[in-house]
Amino acid sequence: MTNILSNWTLFLPQMVVGSLVGALLSVLGILIVLRGMTFFGVTLSQAVTFSVALSLFMEWPGEIFPVMFSCVLVFPLLYVRKLPGMKEEVILGILFVFFSAASQLMLALGGNVQNHLMAAFFGDILTSQVRADSFGLYIAVFFFILYLSFFRRFLFISFDRDEYKIQVGNPLPFDLLFYIILAASLTVAVNLLGTFYSIAHLILPVFALLPLIRSLKLLTLVCVLFSVFATLSGFLISLIGFERNGDLIYFPTSSSIILVLCVLAFFLHLIRFLTTSVFSKSVR
Repeated sequence: MTNILSNWTLFLPQMVVGSLVGALLSVLGILIVLRGMTFFGVTLSQAVTFSVALSLFMEWPGEIFPVMFSCVLVFPLLYVRKLPGMKEEVILGILFVFFSAASQLMLALGGNVQNHLMAAFFGDILTSQVRADSFGLYIAVFFFILYLSFFRRFLFISFDRDEYKIQVGNPLPFDLLFYIILAASLTVAVNLLGTFYSIAHLILPVFALLPLIRSLKLLTLVCVLFSVFATLSGFLISLIGFERNGDLIYFPTSSSIILVLCVLAFFLHLIRFLTTSVFSKSVR
């Protein structure tokens, strides 16, 4: 542990990329949860994993092809989830299972596809070859800036769609832009750090903090801090090895970060529950 911490600069790119991607996803997750689209976000992450696997199978070079394919995939996803006669949860549930199974079928291809796909599912910041100057990271930052530029419009459409139609016009173009931003950002996150890491940062910070914070600006700031703190804490936990049967074992970094996110979210909800209970009793 001492040796690893003394050479912490070796892991600085992973820490920076992990913190940055997690923070970006946590901000995107605010609108996902406020729109009631949590299950859609999780399903989209599985579709993105499939696009990463397909890009590997087709041997498309670079990081831009999975992003492009994921953005194209948004359109049929949006169409099928609005099919008449079926509930949206049913459609999303079917799609979630379909893309999960289709992605795992890629494991049968073996070789480079298998190794990359396993990383895409579980990820491990510590052993991944992520770089702070990754082209995919530039893509994520570009789409995040685009998201912030149109955030007020996205918010307007989310909370008062009818009024938006009266004052501005057809909300469909900005709806599509929002989904494309989400798909592109998730693709970069999955490609760099894994599906479960991406889902956790997309929904857990806002799930944990939304019941406590009503100001949107404050919520955004605290979600970022929550995500970065969990990332750095999980990273340090993964560096602490423990001995088992004579072997020194280290926890996977991404899984450690996700567990920290879960524990922090549960702790905040528990504190809120206990505080509310005590307050209710004192009022009586």
